[in-house]
Amino acid sequence: MNRKDLRVKTRQSFSLFGILGFPLAHTLSPRMQEAAFEHLGIKAFYLVLEMRPSDFKFVMRRLRHFLIDGFNVTVPYKSAVIPYLDRVTEEARKIGAVNTVCRQGKRWVGANTDAEGFYRSLVHDGGFHPRRKDAVVFGAGGSARAVIYALAGHGARHILIANRHPARAEKIARDFRKVFKLCRFTAIKLTDPAIRKAVEQAPLIINATSAGLKPSDTPVFKASWIPPAKKGGRKLFYDLIYSPARTRFLKAAAGRGHRILNGVGMLVHQGALAQELWLKRPAPVAVMRRALAAALKEKDSRGKKNA
Repeated sequence: MNRKDLRVKTRQSFSLFGILGFPLAHTLSPRMQEAAFEHLGIKAFYLVLEMRPSDFKFVMRRLRHFLIDGFNVTVPYKSAVIPYLDRVTEEARKIGAVNTVCRQGKRWVGANTDAEGFYRSLVHDGGFHPRRKDAVVFGAGGSARAVIYALAGHGARHILIANRHPARAEKIARDFRKVFKLCRFTAIKLTDPAIRKAVEQAPLIINATSAGLKPSDTPVFKASWIPPAKKGGRKLFYDLIYSPARTRFLKAAAGRGHRILNGVGMLVHQGALAQELWLKRPAPVAVMRRALAAALKEKDSRGKKNA
């Protein structure tokens, strides 16, 4: 059998997907995606494509020749991957970040399911709709852009963007002012005392930074800036981080009586939406959520044993 015959036979037997990023030791996407493939009776693998930034260009120039049908993209490559794609959806272009790549014939198409994944989690898991409401978002990376896009696209009134580097926050504000005329955007430095007043007034506060992945991480802002919950007026504090389940950001908010939500729901919904783009069929969201919950429980058990 020659190489061409082997390629044809292989492509007829299974599909190949994966996740591209660095580092990826923490990723639970393979467990979630492969549980869904098994439930649907689909022969597919989901690979971890971890690569250092110094290897990114080399890999991207050659990945097109692999038998890969689609892949997810995570930090730090959500924007860097765009020049290697043949087309990017309008939503991904406006957000400026791609987290899902689909093969369409010989073409690679980039999409963003983070925005809609966040919104579905916000509504279904958090019972919160952003229409005519204010929000505070910490962070200015690809995930923050997706969150802000979702909030503004669903009618948010004012979004305050806080980041260590105010120029990055201001760029997001400038970009989205051109897209969303009815939403007001404000960019400030993470240490600006004005954040305290914004947190007091906004019903939704979101951490879209990586601060909290490690127990030793400094919280994005002072816990003392969180006001006590008022009767009938509890805020929703949302952290995109899903492990640990309760970051210091969420613990501080819960300690003041507010509602909290971690990034599990967003991870599930964005993954389900990505799979639907690949397979052109509804994803088993409940199956994916159960698989992720089991993986997180195992991870937590290992952490306690090693403590």
